[in-house]
Amino acid sequence: MKTRKNHLRKIHNVPSKRMDYILLAVIMVVAAVLRLWKLGQVPFMHDEFSALLRTRFDNFHDFIQLGIMPDSHPLGVEAFLWLWVRIFGWSAFWVKLPFALMGIGSVYLIYLIGRQWFNRKVGLFTAAFFAVSQFTVFYSQLARPYSAGLFFVLLMAYFWHKIVFEAQKPTIGVYVGFALSAWACSLMQYFSIAQAGLIFLTGLFFLPKERSKAYWLSGIGAVVLFAPTLPIFYQQLFVSGSIGGWLAAPKSTFLVDFIQYTMNYSMLFMFAVGIVILLPLIIGKRSKLRQPLRWAGLAWFVIIFTIAFVYSLTREPILQQSTLIFSYPFVIIVAFSMFGTRTLSPWQTALVVAAILFIGTASLVMERRHYDLMYHQGFDQIAVEMQQDKEQYGDRIQFATRTEIGEAAEFYQAKTDVENRIVFSRIYTEEGDFVREPELSDFNRWLNEHHEAPMLGFGWTDYVNPIWEATAVGNYPYLIEKKDWFTSRYLTLSRTPTDDSPYLLNDLSEYPYAYQDGQEWGKGFTFSCDSLPEDVEALSVMAQIQSQAELEQCVLVIEIHDAETDSLVLWHSSVAAEGHFPPGNNVVADAIVFSDNLSPKGKTVKTYLWNQDKKPLVVNKMSYYFTRKCKVLTGLYEPLN
Repeated sequence: MKTRKNHLRKIHNVPSKRMDYILLAVIMVVAAVLRLWKLGQVPFMHDEFSALLRTRFDNFHDFIQLGIMPDSHPLGVEAFLWLWVRIFGWSAFWVKLPFALMGIGSVYLIYLIGRQWFNRKVGLFTAAFFAVSQFTVFYSQLARPYSAGLFFVLLMAYFWHKIVFEAQKPTIGVYVGFALSAWACSLMQYFSIAQAGLIFLTGLFFLPKERSKAYWLSGIGAVVLFAPTLPIFYQQLFVSGSIGGWLAAPKSTFLVDFIQYTMNYSMLFMFAVGIVILLPLIIGKRSKLRQPLRWAGLAWFVIIFTIAFVYSLTREPILQQSTLIFSYPFVIIVAFSMFGTRTLSPWQTALVVAAILFIGTASLVMERRHYDLMYHQGFDQIAVEMQQDKEQYGDRIQFATRTEIGEAAEFYQAKTDVENRIVFSRIYTEEGDFVREPELSDFNRWLNEHHEAPMLGFGWTDYVNPIWEATAVGNYPYLIEKKDWFTSRYLTLSRTPTDDSPYLLNDLSEYPYAYQDGQEWGKGFTFSCDSLPEDVEALSVMAQIQSQAELEQCVLVIEIHDAETDSLVLWHSSVAAEGHFPPGNNVVADAIVFSDNLSPKGKTVKTYLWNQDKKPLVVNKMSYYFTRKCKVLTGLYEPLN
């Protein structure tokens, strides 16, 4: 009995350091599994294709001049990929592997910094949190600058603390590591440059005088190393004058939404993390040591967020979740910093780490459905659906895709045996200069030329104008199947009804209406938006027309009126260039998107055909089609419920 008691006492008195190393090993294993799980099956996303397509230049000069200069990112990751794909090709596993490894390495660096700034418990809790947060898992699986930039920012912060705060005199290797990591930050992303600059400037407030010279030399060394890329920096920021602009302006709730996103939009995970953060206050064992580092960590995040938010409102939108990835880890380190070395016993520490890892992983996999959404995306899944439809329907079905990056769609579709397909995408010159967006008239002409096909498989990616989907539905109004993925959709459509295929249109009139020669305006139709569901996102109106002559400017108009006062709220029409139709039967459409600024409640719609050519034609039918908000389309960033 006595021997058993002694054995149990030894188990419960495991040395703290040994337990911490065991917990760190568990955290790293979880971080590795979550980032490397079937990594080769993660399809490339839009941003990755944007980067990979820049690697196709045969020589480094053209790569810089035509690939990097027009971009909005520094040289580092693009140059790495340019070399990397020459060795391993475009294999998803090999392209993504370095970034996943740096994501795993970042979890370890977060632990080191938390331990360095405060103590091992702070490092463990922070590392556990970032191991299971979708925020870092997601960006670790992308071949983009975020994972690499985070790694080098953390590495710089690690060397920074050794120089600025530790009593032991830094070695030359520490100063060299500080300079090289700062230089690497400058090559990754413009906000990693800003973060590196903030870290360096903060050190000037706390730096011992005897280390000042070496510290400045390290900073100057990083600048000297960065100097050869200054022409790129100047071109992108001052000549092109843009490092963003494709985003929407941030909402006032951006910061709250961002914090929820980093906690997997899980109430249980947020509650658990909140309890852990407040635990030292609850049990009355709060650590008040190292206040300067707390203020520094908070300041780094607040300054970066403020710069991005103000810039987004005053010049062009640049603020998104990835913008804050380089500064957010320091906020979480500070949040957990109230734990002292003796606040919890080793086994209590293990329980907290286990809770963070288990709840965070469960929310990532089940609530956020990360591995479902991440591993099934538009470019690849549209190709999969096309192949399945081809096998099921044979020559009865034709296929069309609308996307911004045609090469991305072709990358996956070329692997199928589907031949009767077309991709509508941006048009560029051989030198890579943008020419124009594909026009809807191109799609109309293709549909007219292939009107004998009774079925259509239509896919879109990157949130294209809903008028494209409306045009497809207007020509093929019966739905066989619909699939949604992140910013992508695929519809299997039929021109005639099949078993259990719903009719997607809401007809406004079954009666033909003729426009005489010289007639510009005709009959309009009005309907109430109260007939639309509350979660409507896009409304499309379409007219089925027939003409003997070629039409060059035949457009549709949508007017939104206030139902109570009949005052005009919105006037919208399809553009004249899209109103080009060959002789025969065609569908002319227009579409609007409802938003916070334009809700359907209390509105009426008036729609009519604007026959700008004044040529004779017949409107056989007018209808409207609506799409509802779908959480999956934004699910990798926004809540799924």
